[in-house]
Amino acid sequence: MADYGLALAGGGTRGAAHVGVLTALEEEGMLPNQIAGASAGSIVAGLYASGMGVGEMRETVRWLARHGKGLIDPDIFGIALFLPQIIFGKKTTLSGLIKGNRMQHFLCDLTKKLDIQGKCKGLLIPAVDINSGETVVFTNLFQEQIPLSALALEHVKWERSGLLCDIMMASCSVPAIFCPRTMKNFLLVDGGVTNNLPVDLLIAAGVPKVLGVDIGEKYKKPHDESIIEIAYNSFTVMSRDLKDCGSSGEVLLLTPPLPKEAGLLTFSCMEECMESGYVYTKKMIPRIKKALEKKS
Repeated sequence: MADYGLALAGGGTRGAAHVGVLTALEEEGMLPNQIAGASAGSIVAGLYASGMGVGEMRETVRWLARHGKGLIDPDIFGIALFLPQIIFGKKTTLSGLIKGNRMQHFLCDLTKKLDIQGKCKGLLIPAVDINSGETVVFTNLFQEQIPLSALALEHVKWERSGLLCDIMMASCSVPAIFCPRTMKNFLLVDGGVTNNLPVDLLIAAGVPKVLGVDIGEKYKKPHDESIIEIAYNSFTVMSRDLKDCGSSGEVLLLTPPLPKEAGLLTFSCMEECMESGYVYTKKMIPRIKKALEKKS
């Protein structure tokens, strides 16, 4: 089987579909040599790169489907202060509805606080620096000299170090929903703000053949008019339109059909998303093999 990379898109708890994709690929002896992910895709990519087996990933999805809501830690104090600060013209201090600390600790436990340059498979994860407006790409795909193809990308900064769990949490911190993450001199939010399916970044980093997995959905109205639904749906529109603006260059794009009710924090849908990703990918195996066997 050809050497190839796998790029995983963001999409909240719909990202469990990526574990189903990896399950089908593992059964065919076709696991990727390199992996990239943005937002929810960064979690699956990070776990894979850390050495976690696909079977253990499936168990993690099952655990999250039942207990994931317990990882949500709302910034109650910040929320309580927000309205009075607005009314009295004070400086607002609320940077996100959810602090994200519990989720980050969970990811650190799963990855054993592994550094991206540790015993880690080939990996690439983007996040966005609010301070500079640049996409910060964390990767271990090159050790010293950055390829010219990577340097040619505008508004992209390449970083080779950092704790894997910190990078994963930064990449999935949806603006306004989760608080931004501070790393080095960066103030980082969701990688999907600029690149929800990092195929082009993986190619620029020197991976010639890339298989993409898009778990986006056809746009539908929010479930309700809550701030989380409005913010997330606005983010979804932006990410979709950014992807539509350019050709990513993947050899094949997988688009597993997922439950309509699956969204940002619908943990109860995760097992169904995982199974849908698996069934769809098994059906697509002949096409995947054909695409990967073609010459670059």
